[in-house]
Amino acid sequence: MLHRKHRDARKVAVLEGVRVAEEALHARVPIEYVLYSERLLQQDRGAALLAGLKAAGVAANVVEHSCLADLSDTESPQGILAVFKQRECAVEGLPAGLVLLADQLQDPGNLGAIIRSMDALGAAGLVLCGGVDPYSPKVVRSAMGGLFRLPIVSGDPAVVIPQLKRSGRKFYLANTEHGSGGGGAGALAAASRTGPPRLPWEVDLSGSVAVAIGGEAHGASAAVLRQADGLLSIPMPGRAESLNASVAAGIVAYEAVRQRAAAGAGKAATSAVRPVARAAEARGTAAPRPTS
Repeated sequence: MLHRKHRDARKVAVLEGVRVAEEALHARVPIEYVLYSERLLQQDRGAALLAGLKAAGVAANVVEHSCLADLSDTESPQGILAVFKQRECAVEGLPAGLVLLADQLQDPGNLGAIIRSMDALGAAGLVLCGGVDPYSPKVVRSAMGGLFRLPIVSGDPAVVIPQLKRSGRKFYLANTEHGSGGGGAGALAAASRTGPPRLPWEVDLSGSVAVAIGGEAHGASAAVLRQADGLLSIPMPGRAESLNASVAAGIVAYEAVRQRAAAGAGKAATSAVRPVARAAEARGTAAPRPTS
């Protein structure tokens, strides 16, 4: 199961480690079976995890630690390995909110970090167009449980982007000021069609919207560029030429969180003033205005 073709054939994947196994158990991920060694039981946390898995009806088989080490993708296995079923999600099933599209991302550490960030920042989902397998062992580890909670869709940009737009989302391509992640000349061509790039806080990200991040080496593909409704430019006042893809994704997602919080605070202030305004109207006096 450490090779993608075997995982894809059975629609399963492998997780390793106590923390990730705990996250899978708490998220009620369908786990087919667990292999563990006596090393897992040397700590109370490991013993509690095994008891929880067994209580959930998961088949658990004890093996020699050397056998587990041979199967492991890590240098120092923690004594537990599990095979779990992959989630199947569709664009049509994504909830309202920000959807990030990762186009041809190649580094599993970057993808894992993006999944973890999108889960932490409450993104509606992640759409993958080519690139690294989200169920590769390194992605599963670095996502730190986010893989079990964040809806993830894989597909061709010619198919998934129109689906995102039909759901009412505008589709933006995020780019840094120096051109990272945007596709170079292709981004310039997109800018001539959609208008100049705007800063993330100049665009409404508080509702349902989709934002693409291009791959590390070549940026966004032509199929993504030609469907963009606009470009987002992440300012870089320093001297670095580019931003890491996971950092760029986190900046965009946090700006969406900030805008939603600001919109919520504004609504709360307006709601608080309304009863005062009605009372003031009844008295014939002016009501106070909400402050920003």
